[in-house]
Amino acid sequence: MALNLRRWLWLTLLIVSSVAQADASIILNGGFESGKSPWWGAGEVVTGDAAQGQAALKLTGGYTAQDKRSVVAGQRYRVSMQIRTDAAPEGSVFVQLSYRGQGVGPDWRGPARVKLAGHLEPALFVTGGSHGWQRFSVVIQASSGADQLLLYLRKLDKSAGTAYYDDVDISPTSDPVTTAAALQSAVLAKQYLQPATAPDAAAAALATAIKLGGGASPARLTLAQNGVAQYRIHVGAHADPITLSAAAELADYLQRISGGNFLPLSNDANTQAGPLLVIGRDSALTRKLCPDIPYDKLGDDGFVIRSVGQHLVIAGATSRGTMYGVNWLLDRQFGVKWLSPDFTVVPSAKTLQLARLDTQQVPRFSHREVLSFEGQDKPYRAHNLLNGEALGASFLPSPPAIDSWDHSWMAQGGYASFFELLPQGTYAKAHPDWYAGGQLAMMNPQMRQQMAAVIVQRLKALPDYKQVWFDIHDQDWGWDMDPASKAFADLHGGKPSAPRLDMVIDVANQVRKVLPGARFAFNAYHWSFAPPKGMRVPDYVLVFPMTIQVDYSTPLNQGRNTQLGRDIAGWNAIAEHVLVWDHITNFSGYYQPTPNIYPIGHSIQWLATLPHVQGYFAEGSWETPNAEFASLRVWMIARLLWNPHEDVDALVAEFARGYFGDAAPEIVRYIQLMHAAIAKSGDVLSEKTQVDLAMYNLDFVMAADALFDQAEAAVARDPVMLAHVRIARMPVDYVVLARRMEYAAEASRRGLPWQVDYVNRLARFEQGVKISKLKQYRQGGGAAELAQMLAVERHPAAPPAIVAALPRQDWRDYQDLSFNRYDAARIVPDDAASDGAAIRMNGNSSVWAMQLKLDKLPATGLWDLYAAVRVDAAAGHDAAPGLRVGSAPPMNVFNTATVGLLNDGHYHFVKVPGGPFAFSANHEKSIYIQPPNTGFVKYIYLDDLVAVRAGATVPRQP
Repeated sequence: MALNLRRWLWLTLLIVSSVAQADASIILNGGFESGKSPWWGAGEVVTGDAAQGQAALKLTGGYTAQDKRSVVAGQRYRVSMQIRTDAAPEGSVFVQLSYRGQGVGPDWRGPARVKLAGHLEPALFVTGGSHGWQRFSVVIQASSGADQLLLYLRKLDKSAGTAYYDDVDISPTSDPVTTAAALQSAVLAKQYLQPATAPDAAAAALATAIKLGGGASPARLTLAQNGVAQYRIHVGAHADPITLSAAAELADYLQRISGGNFLPLSNDANTQAGPLLVIGRDSALTRKLCPDIPYDKLGDDGFVIRSVGQHLVIAGATSRGTMYGVNWLLDRQFGVKWLSPDFTVVPSAKTLQLARLDTQQVPRFSHREVLSFEGQDKPYRAHNLLNGEALGASFLPSPPAIDSWDHSWMAQGGYASFFELLPQGTYAKAHPDWYAGGQLAMMNPQMRQQMAAVIVQRLKALPDYKQVWFDIHDQDWGWDMDPASKAFADLHGGKPSAPRLDMVIDVANQVRKVLPGARFAFNAYHWSFAPPKGMRVPDYVLVFPMTIQVDYSTPLNQGRNTQLGRDIAGWNAIAEHVLVWDHITNFSGYYQPTPNIYPIGHSIQWLATLPHVQGYFAEGSWETPNAEFASLRVWMIARLLWNPHEDVDALVAEFARGYFGDAAPEIVRYIQLMHAAIAKSGDVLSEKTQVDLAMYNLDFVMAADALFDQAEAAVARDPVMLAHVRIARMPVDYVVLARRMEYAAEASRRGLPWQVDYVNRLARFEQGVKISKLKQYRQGGGAAELAQMLAVERHPAAPPAIVAALPRQDWRDYQDLSFNRYDAARIVPDDAASDGAAIRMNGNSSVWAMQLKLDKLPATGLWDLYAAVRVDAAAGHDAAPGLRVGSAPPMNVFNTATVGLLNDGHYHFVKVPGGPFAFSANHEKSIYIQPPNTGFVKYIYLDDLVAVRAGATVPRQP
């Protein structure tokens, strides 16, 4: 009995001790009474003015941190501390927390947001100014896989003032997690809502408002009369931050339009007298006035706007839908146009009226996104009803007021490539049979099993894997199929997409046995773009064709895109869920005339006729701001993705009127001129198009110059509009500056008065570079490279020696401006080159950084190709490879020229193997120059490439 008693006492003490340890703070020396340790970083411990005890931390800049503090994944913790600030800028004092553990990213966590260097970061607390000791407290939840946390007490570096911290504590709790939405709602409610009245008074006021909603609505609602607001804006008493922010923004824009004050906001706990604009589903007034709204038919983004008696109700099934309803009303009904991230048109009307409305709006495409510098601006995106947030944008925090995005596809944690799932460094040695031809051996059952196991772990790390289409992405190059994959492809029309699809389905089924409801996606890209025959895509797999091979001189289903369109339609026929990843910019010339605007619009209208195409993602100029008509494309695409029945030409004209003002007629005529020019020239407008297009002839640039001269004159007294016109003119100036020798010679030959006007044109272009804040003029090419290229002085090239004996119709010469350039390849002056310019590439690389596409060849005939190349190499390596000249596909067809042949300062012709070649708009086919990836070859150079009609006799070349 005594033994049992002693054992019971021991167990009791153990339990009490365990509970005490569980409740203890995981932060050590949170009151700084023991000095600074184990804290580290900036700051000093001071005494005499602490929140409690004798000591506190003083921080004038930088951070003080404590790390490696143990936590339990999934456990909730209350983080609390006291902070005092003295003359610190608002927002400069903040606290951040991060987790560590298996599968845990190092991101900052917290419900607050701090603005740093133009972007937002999560934080626990944000404060500033001058205030005495204040307690700050939030509840967090350790993420899945976390076993440690890091806590940073911060004061923005090099900012004024001082921050003091004391009584820092992190302890387990069962309280609910503090969300960004809850914090923001409290702030907005305090800022915009009328204080709650007594319950009886609130009920009576609400009943009066309900009565005002009875009877017929007038034909027109007068929201403001002679600058005085006639309506109030009403929300639920506990509206979320997105609804509250939408209501507050509605009040702001209505005031900017009419001059009337529409604040404070009415709410269910203090309903204002008179007619109301009722915002949100969660309002008691919405429920009474519109009990029949079919929320189940609105989706996440749809909404109803309805006149009810004297009131107007705007409500979506979600807060995002409600926000879109407010933005739609401001745009479509009141004329507010968010035309670019930094330019909004706000009309003026002291008396503001609205015709009776009863509309239900649901977007045609459920995922709507443009990956461009402008399209990724979060407020601009939300204002224009674009809901998608994939790739890099999904890693960046959003303001709580608009933090509602579609993260189901290609968002953070929701995608991985073949080699990210199965790294060659991890598996290839033991399983070489898993890999084939630059991709995976897709029919290999053991490879599929391991891929499934890896994906299970990735999905378990997500907050809710059922909300994600997990993308199994290929490698961004070709595939030489292994025998098993080819055999399977041959059973399904010879399409390489067949083994790819079969692998995805098999892996998906294995994962779904462990994680029911898991969903998957895969890209149909390059070699897998064409759908297989005799297969179907299950409803838990989304396919997204990527239009990398597009020729955007016509819509996706017309002209040279006819087969591309058939393939997209083919996926639509065999899959329930299709999203199209389109390519809408010129990656070789962001500031180059690119007449794809009307074809993009008509493509969206065609895609809307395919019932299973549910999403549209447009990859644009995401590396640089203010690329050629970038904001116009985003705005037009957004309008058409919501309602594809809008008129494309009318949308372009509407944008031009708002963004270019009195210059709009000339800008629209220039856009039409571009499209007419490419239709006449027959050029291929691919996703990488060079400045040598035939459409950029002298007649085109002269007509464009005249239109832009008129446009500038029309807005000469409006500096904002003039800047818009000057940026729009940059592409024309770019083309002229790059081809100035050719144009000047032709103008002189034809006796035309037009001149390059090099000095003034260059000055205007350089001013455009500054005001547009150009970051890259092509993918991988910055402003310094652009300046270097435009400074090159060319001269007429003599006929190449190898064709000296041939008639002119039997050969073509393609100079440096005709080549696609990647990576560090750049155009430089070169006295040894035939026209004074060459493409230079570093020798310590293996990238195919110089490529010629076969659409440069004449439309008829077969042609042998010869590349004029040289190298700059150290002595003593004559027998070593100097470079490769090849054609693809397949990936292993090339000729090698030695350093000894090419290192004499002169150009030598090397024949391109795989010929003869014919015109092709298929940009998967390519002629390339490849450096040897050695240290002793400093540079390789390409002067030009000569096409010789097949069968013609030329001197023998390597």
